[in-house]
Amino acid sequence: MYGAMMKGYIENNQANKAIHLFHEIKKPDEIIITILFNACANLKTNEGLNLVKEVYKETPKSFQSNPYLLTSLLDAFMKCGDVSNAELLFDKISNKALQMYGAMMKGYFENNQSNKAIHLFHEIKKPNEIIITILFNACANLKTNE
Repeated sequence: MYGAMMKGYIENNQANKAIHLFHEIKKPDEIIITILFNACANLKTNEGLNLVKEVYKETPKSFQSNPYLLTSLLDAFMKCGDVSNAELLFDKISNKALQMYGAMMKGYFENNQSNKAIHLFHEIKKPNEIIITILFNACANLKTNE
């Protein structure tokens, strides 16, 4: 129930309400934590970033290999402008899912580091349409900034 409410708040541009609801949950599972990271990413603030870092430190180790949680965490770091922590986390992940590459590439693009997005693209064995679209956007961004 909490997850559905939190998602609803996020989808209706009320991420702060989702975060408030998160604080009412005694033992959040990995799905709830993933949703919290999405809420913080939508805020794009230092407060959101600090909450992400705090919650991740307290996240059980068993949750820290969940690809959805990790992708959401990468996205939150990038959207809050913390490229260096996103890179540190990404480098530590041994089994990288395609979505993680997408979160990093999009984050680089959004943080005006399109060269890094293009470089990362070359590490992907089988990119999908979303990854290719992000690549095109990064290339267009480079051309625009020349």
